[in-house]
Amino acid sequence: MDVINFRYLITVVFASIFGVFGIYHLISYLVLRHKILFYYFILIFGLTLHWSLSLIIKCSYNDLVIRIADKATLTTAMISTFGLLMFTKSYLNITPNNYLTLSKTYKVFGVIIIGLPILHISNNVITKIEWLNSSLIMFAALMALSTTLLSLFSGIRLYKVEKFNKYYLYCYTPYLIASIVYVVSWFTQKYFNFDGDFVILMTSILVTFQLILFSILISYKYKFIEENTIKIQVDANKKLITEVEKQTKHLKVAKEELEFKNEELEKVNKLKNKLFSLLAHDVRGPLNNIGIIIEMIESQLVESELKEITKKLKNEVSDRISMVNVLLDWSYRQLDGVTLDKKICNLDTLFHLLQKEFKRMADEKSIEIELSISCTELFVDENMLKVILRNLISNAIKFSEKGQKIILSSKCTTEIVEIGVKDFGLGMKTDWQNSSEINSGPKVRQGTTGEKGTGFGLMIVKDFVEMNDGEIQCISEINKGTEFILRFKNSVDVL
Repeated sequence: MDVINFRYLITVVFASIFGVFGIYHLISYLVLRHKILFYYFILIFGLTLHWSLSLIIKCSYNDLVIRIADKATLTTAMISTFGLLMFTKSYLNITPNNYLTLSKTYKVFGVIIIGLPILHISNNVITKIEWLNSSLIMFAALMALSTTLLSLFSGIRLYKVEKFNKYYLYCYTPYLIASIVYVVSWFTQKYFNFDGDFVILMTSILVTFQLILFSILISYKYKFIEENTIKIQVDANKKLITEVEKQTKHLKVAKEELEFKNEELEKVNKLKNKLFSLLAHDVRGPLNNIGIIIEMIESQLVESELKEITKKLKNEVSDRISMVNVLLDWSYRQLDGVTLDKKICNLDTLFHLLQKEFKRMADEKSIEIELSISCTELFVDENMLKVILRNLISNAIKFSEKGQKIILSSKCTTEIVEIGVKDFGLGMKTDWQNSSEINSGPKVRQGTTGEKGTGFGLMIVKDFVEMNDGEIQCISEINKGTEFILRFKNSVDVL
């Protein structure tokens, strides 16, 4: 067998072997998506191209093809060198976080290895300087050898860091020997003419053996990485479960404490509301009796200074009775367990009842309570509606001048029932709702004859209206009067 046929056979066989290894690791990378497999594919891909170019150079009779293939050998050599560099860096886990100096060295090597083919191609295409071309080839050979030595140094340096690092060093031996023999032969062949068939065969066998060892090593390394990842996940899950159980216990204790405090607060509120309601009832009765006694005394007195005093006393008692009534209504609203008792309320009957109830109070100021009833029925809690209208009518009388009138009205559409309480007295600020909610206590306000008002009753009105799914609107102008409009859903829709 002649030289060309022998080299042809060696190149074809080993290029095919390298190609098979390359395809296998490319498919492995596409499936597993681990970068170490991709870098190893680059290493094998460069070797396959390099051996294939050797085949073209030795077996082609076209001078142009031979020259192009010869020029491309530097690029293919740098591809395999770059693959080796990145494979070692990834396998040994060399990063700036754990090995800063070594990581920077690898970065510099990577930039040089990528830059060499670019300079070489540019020189051959553009400048065509022969000595520069030879220098770049020489420098590329030195970089290939330096990369091999750097990988060897890294394996020794990180020998004991991880379990599989020592195996990397063992598996690296064939490639190291092959690289040294190949590079030395490359240098020697530039100056001496000798038959390199034996060198090619030996390096091919060594590289193939090394590829087999690296492939086995990668599979174990990948398995180790997967097991380590699973272990980390298991440990993290255990820590998470422990933390969740710990937080759950804390939340359970906090919940129990909160429930206990809520129960205690609920008991205190119930007791407070009941005591407040009882107190209001107990105070209202005697005050009413005092008011009746004062009226009886006043009726027996003739015009005198004493009668004027009893009149003022009667007004004071009346104000206190009104305040107690409001407080009683509020305590009723606050009591737990109070539910709405909605039913059809006859507005005509209710309006006449309220007109009669406030007749004495209105007559004292010569105020007429006028009724305007267009709608006679409303689906509502009747007791709450009485409290609402009592408060509004009482305020209307209190803040009206003598001789004025108050209009109590009702009208409806197919959807809404409107109840209005309108006076023509002092008027008021229409932001009373916001003022009552923001301030710690209601503001004191005097009526037209010195009657005291707190505005507290309007809070009860608003509360009761909203409990019955209604809304309240206040229209007022200072010294021209005030109108309260209550809007509720029509009973036709409700029923």
